[in-house]
Amino acid sequence: MQTLFLCAATLCALAGCAADSSAPDPRLERLSGFWTAVVDLEPYEKSMIDELPNGAHLVKDTGTVPELPIGDYAGLRLTANALAEAQKFDPSAERGPSQACDAPSVDYFMQAPFPMEVHTSDKMIVLKMEFYDFVRIVFMDERPHPPADVPHSRVGHSVGHWDGETLEVDTTHIRAGTFLNNGFNHTENLHLTERLRLSPDGTTLWITQVYEDPEAFEGLAARYMAFAKVPEGGHVFPYECNPDYSTGYSLR
Repeated sequence: MQTLFLCAATLCALAGCAADSSAPDPRLERLSGFWTAVVDLEPYEKSMIDELPNGAHLVKDTGTVPELPIGDYAGLRLTANALAEAQKFDPSAERGPSQACDAPSVDYFMQAPFPMEVHTSDKMIVLKMEFYDFVRIVFMDERPHPPADVPHSRVGHSVGHWDGETLEVDTTHIRAGTFLNNGFNHTENLHLTERLRLSPDGTTLWITQVYEDPEAFEGLAARYMAFAKVPEGGHVFPYECNPDYSTGYSLR
């Protein structure tokens, strides 16, 4: 009997059998749920900041930090074209009712102070955002990004994989849009990489975003954000943007 058991175990190992291939990935189970944005981000989770690429410039305009004033580009070195465009920024028009409901792209809407639902499977992860009703799909089936001529969108095309307990997401095909809400925009060639990791107690989701866009700025830029899990669950509400909200902006 022992010989038969050993032979079966050997055959299973050679065939690549799993102990229970139908068992759900516990990382996906922990990630699933209703998450609300953490506004008070200080202090930043050190382990996430330490893992940022060397030389990445951390942009601090999330959480309780107010939007940067006009002409303040968070220390980034803009290209000549990007700077010229930013200097044409007209807050009375671009923050007024006519453009107040123009949605930003994924580099900016992820750090907005609104909740999200996360739905998971072994093939994809869906992030349903309340802000502007965005829905992100992160493909987990090892597919490549589409060809460069495929249309770009505000959410882009995202593929992900696990690095231990950290979800790494790579996003391309992002439509040109807001990078800082003061006239500085990224181009359609923005490349976004994200790392998402749960705190040891599973109550906080830490996220870093790293951006590369040589047509807009030099080097790498990064942001840090976090979400808190709501144990009793919940759901996002329709955003229903009201352009009249723009009348409360301070035109700095």
